[in-house]
Amino acid sequence: MPGVISVGLPDGSTRELAEGTTGAELAQSIGSRLAKAAVVATVDGQEVDLGTVLPDGAKVSIVTADTDAGREVLRHSTAHVMAQAVRRLWPGAKYAIGPVIENGFYYDFELPDGAHFSDDDLGRIEEEMRVIIEEDQPFVRHEHDLEEGLEIFADQPFKEEIIRAVGSGADEVDAAGMVVSTYRNSDAFIDLCRGPHVPSTGRLGHFKLMRVAGAYWRGDEKREQLQRIYGTAWESEKALAAHLHQLEEAERRDHRKLGAELDLFSFPEEIGSGLAVFHPKGGTIRRLMEEYSRQRHVEAGYDFVNSPHIAKSHLFEVSGHLDWFADGMYPPMELDGGTQYYLKPMNCPFHILVYQSHQRSYRELPMRLFEFGSVYRYEKSGVLQGLTRVRGMTQDDAHIFCTREQMDTELVRTLHFVLDLLRDYGLNDFYLELSTKPPGKAVGSDEEWEVATEALRVTALEMGLDLVMDEGGGAFYGPKISVQARDAIGRTWQMSTIQLDFQLPQRFELEYVGADNERHRPIMLEIVGQEHRGHDEPQDVVGPSGHRLQQAAGHADLAPVDSHGYVLCDPVDRAALLAARRQLNRIPPGQRA
Repeated sequence: MPGVISVGLPDGSTRELAEGTTGAELAQSIGSRLAKAAVVATVDGQEVDLGTVLPDGAKVSIVTADTDAGREVLRHSTAHVMAQAVRRLWPGAKYAIGPVIENGFYYDFELPDGAHFSDDDLGRIEEEMRVIIEEDQPFVRHEHDLEEGLEIFADQPFKEEIIRAVGSGADEVDAAGMVVSTYRNSDAFIDLCRGPHVPSTGRLGHFKLMRVAGAYWRGDEKREQLQRIYGTAWESEKALAAHLHQLEEAERRDHRKLGAELDLFSFPEEIGSGLAVFHPKGGTIRRLMEEYSRQRHVEAGYDFVNSPHIAKSHLFEVSGHLDWFADGMYPPMELDGGTQYYLKPMNCPFHILVYQSHQRSYRELPMRLFEFGSVYRYEKSGVLQGLTRVRGMTQDDAHIFCTREQMDTELVRTLHFVLDLLRDYGLNDFYLELSTKPPGKAVGSDEEWEVATEALRVTALEMGLDLVMDEGGGAFYGPKISVQARDAIGRTWQMSTIQLDFQLPQRFELEYVGADNERHRPIMLEIVGQEHRGHDEPQDVVGPSGHRLQQAAGHADLAPVDSHGYVLCDPVDRAALLAARRQLNRIPPGQRA
């Protein structure tokens, strides 16, 4: 007679089951609707295949296809099916990795004889994938020691490299420990994978392959160049259609397309990649944005400063940028008998020098400095994208120097200021992200990071907004809060960041004289926006006759907008809008705007 086990369910209840019961059988015992929607199970916090036998005393939950975790499983399994289809169509193809990404997946391949995919190939790959799905092949998991794994993938060099990396102790996405796991769909296809997967290919079907691209193995431009196929997969045809519609809307609202059509900005080849030139209309938008931002900062007690675009290398040595950020900086220029100068990647060292220009008293604190500072980052050419990823940009950048006692008050005050300013631009759907100490790439003690992180966490919670943790995502000198805003079609954009920095005041030996007549170290807060880095979320500003001028979310509103991006204004606002439209299009007084 089989024994009986007891498992805990998410609602706190327990359920007695026959020994040997699987996750799929648990789902069926709860209800047929749950069983139909199930893709994997979670056992004591770890996702497992539905066919996994449940242990006694485990806490178990069923993951359904319409959840974020469930969609990841669908996408991962669909990536396997795509790899299998490619292998059928291109015998001898080498396959590398096929991870899940936001809203989709990709897989990297090396095709025989140096062949390349084209967009025309996507249709027939999809057709072959549907054949595999119709065959309802089971995903069968096996575990192997490293030697067995190398034998299985003897003709797959990328899989072999992953397995050898496991043996050397490297942390790999698709394997763990001294055992590697595989999933076999059929006698003709097996993949190295940690899993879990849906029970069979028949559980899939709502997918679309999106595009092809080139990619370097391991992201290393010195390694093999592979062919990458991107795709998306969802739990239903309705969900897939909604996502594809969102992509169509995003393309229609693409700021790169609108920037050209509305004559706002361009990226001349003669200047270089990622370096934008703003035309008169785009320049007018920037000026209107800057004027309003400047007014709000003055009202909030900020003092304006200006700093040069380049500096000697010593400044960035002291700040730590050359130790931790050199790969993101332009190479140096040698001037004045061999002295190295760098284009500035950030404004903070310059504002520190303003503070340091003479002895400070506690009576001067908090000191709030602000500028529209141009900075330069040497982004790789492959990641440049319009105004969202550039090599030169203007930041509305502020630094607050304060005492330790003033820190909490300034944090709350600053975050309120940032959120209010973004609301003035028509944004209202926010959440906050707290980025913590990056492992192996940070300066300062663990205690300092803990104090700074907790201060930011408490401040974020006071805002009454959702708070998401970004473990290890902080800058090298301190943790940060990022304000994330959702646009009219549901995408999320980072709008502003607030960083709490104990480190740079130490590296520059900043001081102030306190009420006790002793010298003390100030705390520095950095508030960074991207004043001209655009996003594809259209907010109507003003536009040429017959057009809506759609500009970056949170950066250029002159009036509120509805969910479709159309201007909503009362009679008073309408007068201001028409005046701005005249200004943008140089319409003479008396002529209809």
